[in-house]
Formats: sequence, structure tokens, C-alpha cells
Amino acid sequence: MKDQLKKISEYEWELPKTGSMLVPGVIFASKKLLDAVEPEAIKQLANVATLKGIQKRALAMPDIHSGYGFPIGGVAAFDMQEGIISPGGVGLN
Repeated sequence: MKDQLKKISEYEWELPKTGSMLVPGVIFASKKLLDAVEPEAIKQLANVATLKGIQKRALAMPDIHSGYGFPIGGVAAFDMQEGIISPGGVGLN
């Protein structure tokens, strides 16, 4: 999935909506940090973007790495009525 990332700015990379993703993913990181990101963490970011009620984008901070469901360093907002609450989004590792 790393090959699908599009550079938005020096520190912002977009993972476009594909498959069942409801919103795009965005990773905030330098190129050097991005090169070190595990492919599994990017896949997890894409998975977060498929969750019911997600709003605008699935985000990942510069410390992104594989977690349990959500990538560590992942951030997402969900609709209060139709969204979800995920313990994986709180930092299970």
C-alpha cells in the first residue's frame, strides 16, 4: 500500500480511498520517517478508514507503527449516532 501514497506536502501523505475505505487516510511524517513505516501499519490505517461512521479522514501521526486493529499513532473521529468506539483506537499494543 505504500506505493499508493500520494505526497500532499513535505510532511503529509495521502492514502486514497480504495476498496471499502469510506474516507482517505493521511500520514503526517517526513520522507525519512515514512520510509521506515511498516506496511502492516499502513494496512491498518486503511482498515480504520472502513469503519462505520468515520468522519473526513483516518489520520496517522509520525510515530505510526503496527498496533492491534488501529495503528499506534492513529487518530480517527466518528459520528456520535452512527459511529463506533474502538478500544484499538486508544492504543492497544
